[in-house]
Amino acid sequence: MKILLLAGGDSSERSVSLNSGRAVYESLKRQDHVVFAIDPVTGKSLLNSDGTFIEDKSTESGKVSIHSSSSSWSLSKTLGSPAFQDIEIVMITMHGGSGEDGMLQSMLELAGKRHTGSGMAASAIAMDKAITKRICISEDIKTARFRVYRVTDSTIDDSIIEEIAEKFDFPMIVKPNDGGSTLGLSKVDEKNELKASLEKAVLESPNILIEQFIKGREITAAVLSGKALPLVEIVPNNGLYDFEAKYMKGKSEYYVPADISDEMTKTIQEAAVNIYNIIGCSGMARADFILDKKNDFYFLELNTLPGMTQLSLAPMAASAAGYGFDELIEQLLIKAIQK
Repeated sequence: MKILLLAGGDSSERSVSLNSGRAVYESLKRQDHVVFAIDPVTGKSLLNSDGTFIEDKSTESGKVSIHSSSSSWSLSKTLGSPAFQDIEIVMITMHGGSGEDGMLQSMLELAGKRHTGSGMAASAIAMDKAITKRICISEDIKTARFRVYRVTDSTIDDSIIEEIAEKFDFPMIVKPNDGGSTLGLSKVDEKNELKASLEKAVLESPNILIEQFIKGREITAAVLSGKALPLVEIVPNNGLYDFEAKYMKGKSEYYVPADISDEMTKTIQEAAVNIYNIIGCSGMARADFILDKKNDFYFLELNTLPGMTQLSLAPMAASAAGYGFDELIEQLLIKAIQK
């Protein structure tokens, strides 16, 4: 099969995307597919002259200096070139920004290209955490109390800090409403920490989600083609599953299947599948929850393009269900063809 793999991009999650792209590229090559890999922002190949995937030259924070915007993406030119006219599937390993918010999916769909992952509408909905939470509430799925604030550097002043402190108890979670990979996320224990946490979050997005902190166990539920996979429990060493805990080796421990009752496992899996279906997801998606000491679970967010390295959460869950990494990638291709 002739496949175009997309990775990189200009979001803060570029580094994560390139890691996913490398793992998926190597899997596709093992399966004897003809694979092209490009960065949709620059239109440049992600392959070295010997056919190996490029090394990631992003900074430690995951950001890279690419001065471009989605409106100047080179992907449309790439798709229109003769070399890519007979591409059968576009494999998306983008994370964050215009690679995950529906813009890329819309471009591919308008070009008549079948692609892995969810479509334009589901991607756009899931990228907005607040909208997804409101949908969950309508389905009687609990979520922590939240509110979205439109914030810029110039509006982070005493008035907004006072308003947030009045409406929410400490501790609370501050994070971008439309970001991923836990970039810009902070747990705020005291009022005097609010300003710094808002300044951190606004670097990722002007739309800031304030969420009441719920102490409990981090549970993630991956869904593959509408079917729930075994649950994964995440135990971060520092107590908070932030960017460092997520991507630095040894900063978190993972238990799969999660050590919870069969009844609770089934209930959380059913909630994840319900969210997946009502949002209109396709392929692989991952719903994150908190399970408190009373055994009540709360929805956190939905990821329509979860990390796809062999150490990422969704492939970890798939492995526990009996899917090898190559088999998982094959399943994503099959679903894209069926769409």
